[in-house]
Amino acid sequence: MSESYRLKDRFSHIWHFPSRKRFFALIDEHLQNIAGKTVLDYGCGRGQASLKYLGRGAVVHGIDISPEYIEDAARSARRAGYSEEQFHFAVMDAHTLEFDDDTFDLVVGFGILHHLDAEAALREIHRVLKPGGRVLLQEPLADNPLLKLFRLLTPHARTEDEAPFTGRDVDRLSDDRHWQIELAYCGLIEAPLAMVTSVIAPNRPDNWLLRWADYLERWTHDQGILLAWNQYVLFNMMKKG
Repeated sequence: MSESYRLKDRFSHIWHFPSRKRFFALIDEHLQNIAGKTVLDYGCGRGQASLKYLGRGAVVHGIDISPEYIEDAARSARRAGYSEEQFHFAVMDAHTLEFDDDTFDLVVGFGILHHLDAEAALREIHRVLKPGGRVLLQEPLADNPLLKLFRLLTPHARTEDEAPFTGRDVDRLSDDRHWQIELAYCGLIEAPLAMVTSVIAPNRPDNWLLRWADYLERWTHDQGILLAWNQYVLFNMMKKG
């Protein structure tokens, strides 16, 4: 993972193109009014996102497969002045969540589901969500040929269990029998172009090429064109009552 971030930092515009900023602003909209809510930080890592949720008044449970990360997350929350009643971090298998049914108002994860048996993991998320609860999962997509080439050329930047989702995967996982679903995308045109502009205009992340690409990309999203060729998809799903 750290190698992946180092590579992306070499192409710094990849963090700042317009559709990416809009995509993550959409996620943040659902994280604004979480005071008093019970939130599961799904794959919490060292707890950076958990601290944000705590700062907005949520009760936070964080899970991760790494004991080191869990220790760091708990240590960070204590250092920030939060009490043990406000947070709980635990090493846990996401396929078998150790929580009661209907526990959480919100489950949030960034780039976790594509490391798992996604269907089994979503069944567990559905079980622990309250009726009307929401899950926000940002995940990478597999179908863009240029992104495929980038992954082929950078094999050490990802783990062996990593399997970005194809368009067929997204269709399969978007099961509307149990969920009210909205999907959002970013990076069809802007992600590859951002790598180019990082080289030719490194000090200008807000450049006319990316603004032009954003106009075109928004049109493709509105028309439903090549959605699985985007860099990311957001599964924004509410559990049906």
